Amino acid sequence: MKSPEPSALLKIYDRLSALIEKLPGGLQKPILRELTPIRELFLEQRAPRILLTGGSAQSVPSLLATMGASHIHSGESDQGWRSYQGGLSGATGKILDARNDAPDAHWRTGIAASTPDIVLFLQDGDVPALEWQKSLERAASSGAAIISLSSTAEFARGLAARLEETSELRGKVRAVCSLDDPEFLEMICAALPAQAQLEFARLANARRAQAFIASSLLKSFSAVSGVVALQPIPLADLPILATLQSLMVGMIIHTTGRPVTLKLVGEFLAALGLSVGAGFAFREAARAAVKIVPFWGSAVSGFVAGAGTYGIGRAAIAYFVDDSPIQETRRIFLSMLPKGRSTTKLP
Repeated sequence: MKSPEPSALLKIYDRLSALIEKLPGGLQKPILRELTPIRELFLEQRAPRILLTGGSAQSVPSLLATMGASHIHSGESDQGWRSYQGGLSGATGKILDARNDAPDAHWRTGIAASTPDIVLFLQDGDVPALEWQKSLERAASSGAAIISLSSTAEFARGLAARLEETSELRGKVRAVCSLDDPEFLEMICAALPAQAQLEFARLANARRAQAFIASSLLKSFSAVSGVVALQPIPLADLPILATLQSLMVGMIIHTTGRPVTLKLVGEFLAALGLSVGAGFAFREAARAAVKIVPFWGSAVSGFVAGAGTYGIGRAAIAYFVDDSPIQETRRIFLSMLPKGRSTTKLP
């Protein structure tokens, strides 16, 4: 079952694209360049494909629960790849369990059907030479990045030392860590392709990974807002700025697995004191700043719009990802506004 939120975000994105098409041609290219990675990460997201190798006896649902997934449901198997859903959002991961107990035919069928995004090499302690060699062969078979995992830090150190002595996986292992390492989920997420990172972070309820992904939005959205504010048509940028900022907040909400609605986005902006639209507030702040430094003109407008959009994004991460109280969230937002804000009364 596919989560419904991406379609809601896609509608906002399509509305934004339609507005951008009305801008002068010279402005469209830099805006679309910044929006391309956003679309790839959020609107083209898909389930990660994870290959399990090694000798761990832990079941897949148990492993996912250890990672932080909840409400786990096993789906159907397609040529060895089984779907697992977890979390309130119903995020999905596809897993090919090719650990040592799996028959060769099962492993070869799965590899032939789909290329893994990542290999999780699960191993605790020493194993017989034949099993070790089988694990190495299966881990190296796909060419995907490898994360080696053990149940404890002690086992992880032993596994790292042993892997250093092997040639089969040399240069392919991104990290060797334990399941109690607070950063192992972020290591897995970072090794995945962009399209699969968000779904994994939602499946595993990886808050730090969610925050990192959400933070990656801020630079692009702030840059786009700055470019839009540079365009010379009076007030024509206001619908674009408002839609940009709504899309950014919606995407940040989406990283957490919560349903995204325009009502929720609007209520959040209102709680920040932007009840009549952030785009209007930042345009008015820009006009006030231009009175102070008139020769910079539209450059000041771009800076104010970009900084204001960044402030909204940081506040949204604090509220929706970090669960900060709304009072603290508003303080974060206000602290990030340009100094020129003192001349403008926010709604």
